[in-house]
Amino acid sequence: MFVFGTADEVFSMAIRLKENGHAMYAHAAESAQDPVIKKVFEDLAELEQEHIGCFKSVRCRLPEHFPEGTAWDPEGLAQSYLETVADTHVFTQDTALERLPRIHEPVEAVDMAIEFEKESVQFLLGLKHMLPDTEGKDEIDRLIAEEMYHIGMLSRAKKRCFPSSCDILPAEVVT
Repeated sequence: MFVFGTADEVFSMAIRLKENGHAMYAHAAESAQDPVIKKVFEDLAELEQEHIGCFKSVRCRLPEHFPEGTAWDPEGLAQSYLETVADTHVFTQDTALERLPRIHEPVEAVDMAIEFEKESVQFLLGLKHMLPDTEGKDEIDRLIAEEMYHIGMLSRAKKRCFPSSCDILPAEVVT
């Protein structure tokens, strides 16, 4: 069985995960009582919005159809893996809503974001395995590098998180 027929289908799944992350962070920011946690979630929502734009940009640059016969998965393992990752990702609506009430400190919000970014890297590695063309794999590598950069940024922010402050994005980036 051919896993996905178009690059658009592959990246639509990735974009959907990022949209879920953005929606969850925006909702968390709206409902946060603590102003520091609210700011953390606003910064994280902004990061996810940037990711969505990046994914959409990559999707536009890829060929519309993959070459015939290059990404076969007769047992459906790759598709099953991606569906499982999408269904169990930290940003499924139910899981996110369950976790929000347990976040009482800014560092907990950052930890959740780090977990999401790590899962995003795993998801992208699965996508990369499914892509038959070198150009598509190079694009996925760029996105993986971006996710890894964000993990580093979040890790540095975590070290600077205190109950009274925790900025993920530099002040000049936040609008």
